Amino acid sequence: MPLFGPPDVARLAAKGDFEGLLAALTNRREWRARQDAAEAFGRVGDTRAVGPLIAALKDDVSGVQRAAAISLGGMADPRAVEPIAVLLKSRAADVRAAAADSLGRLGDARSVGPLLSVLKDESWSVRRAGAEALGRIGDPAAVEAISAMLTDRDSHVRTAAAEALVAIGAAAIEPLIGALKLPSPDIRAAAADALGRIGDTRAVRNLISLLADSDNGVRNAAAVALGKIPDGRALGPLLVALADRHDELLRHNAAEALGKMRDIRAVEPLTAALRDNVVHVRAAAAEALGRIGDPRAIGPLRLTLTDPYANVRQAAERALAEFGRAAGPEPLG
Repeated sequence: MPLFGPPDVARLAAKGDFEGLLAALTNRREWRARQDAAEAFGRVGDTRAVGPLIAALKDDVSGVQRAAAISLGGMADPRAVEPIAVLLKSRAADVRAAAADSLGRLGDARSVGPLLSVLKDESWSVRRAGAEALGRIGDPAAVEAISAMLTDRDSHVRTAAAEALVAIGAAAIEPLIGALKLPSPDIRAAAADALGRIGDTRAVRNLISLLADSDNGVRNAAAVALGKIPDGRALGPLLVALADRHDELLRHNAAEALGKMRDIRAVEPLTAALRDNVVHVRAAAAEALGRIGDPRAIGPLRLTLTDPYANVRQAAERALAEFGRAAGPEPLG
């Protein structure tokens, strides 16, 4: 430690000087040194610092509190949960957000109640951090409150809420299905995407109904979601979407979804889609036929090797290569 001036925290951290960093963390004259030391302890990960960092949560400088909370979030020590939760009531939004994030990383169920309280915070960054934290913890008890955030006025918060519900999984299915009926197309699309990522067949019937939604973004989100949930009920509606003459993106997404379903009943419609007037639809159809692996597609795919667009030809080449891999190596001798 230098005799005069602020401590060189970076040098202390590089040397792994615990005592020196501890002295910097408790330096009452230099708040910047305390903040830097709190951050350094997080990078070093020395669990001996848990107690001093918990004490630093009560520092009179918000930057020190924030740094201490962030560092404690990475130390997996349950002693930090309740002291960090106190910071959810800080007057500084960045401290509240850091506290919520750290509680999420600690993953302790005791945090659920305090985190629920920040979902109505005046700051969108705090609401977002609260939703993300609850998603990490994954407690089904938070589903109802997080679902309400799908209608939040801020898009960042809505996205975080959808991601949290995906992380929680099966317990979020019914609220997300309910969100498919909300007036906002953005919310319906986000809910459809979340349901697809969870992959629960309970959502299939509702997602099928969205293929006829008035909003093209919602229709396409539903098609993509259905491709992630293996269920034969979606085959017919996706074939109808594949033939939609007004929405080329829907045809593309329907082709991809049909490929993922690997149902041979889609081979002939996908073969017809190799002649679609939109390049990316033809490419998606070729990829899908490769996934399904029905020999009837080999001839049409070979003809597609003469397509004027390189990405379509390449998709056909990859599809034909799938047939080769499925057949296995040529026998020796």
